[in-house]
Amino acid sequence: MDKAEKKALQKQKDAEYKAREIRFGIRTKLILVFFVLIFSIALGLTIVATNQQTASLFEEKEKQGLIIVRALSSSIKARLIDVFASHTDTLASLKSAEDFAAFYEEQGIADLIFEDVDQVTTQPDVVYAYILGRHNIVLGHTDTKVEPYKPIHFIQGVGSYFDAPHLVDNKLRPTLKKIQFGEKKEDTIDFSYVLAFKENAPIEEAVAEVHIGISLASVNHQIFMTKVKLQSVGLIAIIAGILIGLLFAAVIAGPIIKVTEGMRKVSEGDFHADVTVKSSDEVGLLSRTFNIMIKGMSILVSPEVAQVVLAGGDLLKAGQKREVTVLFSDIRSFTTISESLTPHEVVLMLNGYLELMTEVILEYGGVVDKFVGDEIFAVFGAPFDHPNHTLAACATALGMGEDLARHNLERRAEGKPPINIGIGLNTGEVISGAMGSTKRVDYTSIGDAVNLGARLEGTNKVYGTLTIISEFTYAKVRGDVVVRELDLIRVKGKNEPVTIYELIALTENGTNKVNQFRRTRPVASEGKRL
Repeated sequence: MDKAEKKALQKQKDAEYKAREIRFGIRTKLILVFFVLIFSIALGLTIVATNQQTASLFEEKEKQGLIIVRALSSSIKARLIDVFASHTDTLASLKSAEDFAAFYEEQGIADLIFEDVDQVTTQPDVVYAYILGRHNIVLGHTDTKVEPYKPIHFIQGVGSYFDAPHLVDNKLRPTLKKIQFGEKKEDTIDFSYVLAFKENAPIEEAVAEVHIGISLASVNHQIFMTKVKLQSVGLIAIIAGILIGLLFAAVIAGPIIKVTEGMRKVSEGDFHADVTVKSSDEVGLLSRTFNIMIKGMSILVSPEVAQVVLAGGDLLKAGQKREVTVLFSDIRSFTTISESLTPHEVVLMLNGYLELMTEVILEYGGVVDKFVGDEIFAVFGAPFDHPNHTLAACATALGMGEDLARHNLERRAEGKPPINIGIGLNTGEVISGAMGSTKRVDYTSIGDAVNLGARLEGTNKVYGTLTIISEFTYAKVRGDVVVRELDLIRVKGKNEPVTIYELIALTENGTNKVNQFRRTRPVASEGKRL
């Protein structure tokens, strides 16, 4: 495989990984939902509460202003009633602003109402008060800088009844305007009230106009403090919500994450993954069902087939040529041994033997292709690459012999017959893949190299040996193993004779290579080397 092909393959693997990658996990989503929910509730409550308080405070200030302006109007009316009543004819003859100003000054109106106007500023939040006569002439003002008997220059936003009457049901009523007052741009409500000596008098019979200004500073401060308090409570609620979200996410998402992690391990070939979820809900049921499924899969389905399925591959299109080393093992005189045992004893003996041999095969990185009765077919180098599959297969054969010898000592001590086996090893090119029909498939390897390995296993009976390897295997491990040349044989299906060797041991160099491989291999979940 050249660099371009490797780069393309790596790019494809990266794309497949990103497609499987969880970008926004359920834990993140739950926390986000809690945050948005609580933030929305806190924001909504803040807006509603602030609006309600604002409306309530404004209503309170309006009531206060109306009471003060009416009280001031009544007081002023009582002060001026005698003056205006005794000069009715004079007032009727006045036309210009100068005439009215001269009349007001002559009667000393400003002095008469000074005390009432000045008293208004002692009321809470009142920032100014003034009285206007005809032509907007000042009769009294809380600001001593404003000269009486002069036309007033209104604050922006404030007008006069005399200039633009405010009529409600054709009757004069107090009018309210929110204005900006003073250099500090303080919010103020201006209350205007017409002063007449008759109830519901037309504007032509009005003698004066009363203005007072109520500051909204206290209202704005209360609204601001309310917002601060509500936002503080909202912030605390959001933090509490996030913490609750984390707890809730841990309770809900934790078990799901465990199941997901277990599935990921299985997809990577670890069929010993176990998911422990103690909850008695759907997630707990899911985890228990998952464990049962994986337990059955690990026993009844080969890991190679399961991995192809879990990876979403096409089982019937997953074949490929690979150089591998095949290992065949068979029990000698198995039929004779089984005839002296009950079916239950046969199963126990066979399962104990196969378990022991399988552990050795897995320890050196081999894959058990299949069990055919008492026969074991294992492959080194497929479906996964193996850095030194031939030497590992040789080490496996030697290890199987050593473990079986210890197992036979235990059997003899129990009065049971020993188990004798033969092992055949061959190295060559095979076709590996999931083979079968759409209803049932199995991952296996086929080819002449496999057939030769099977023939060599049976050849042990002729030479009375434990393990026979072919010349093709020996060529790969020359210098790493100790062998004894046996013969040059022609096996069924091969035209050319093949030199065969008895495998005796590993050399020191071979042992070092095997130990290095075992040290660097990953450790399976049950603590054994794969």
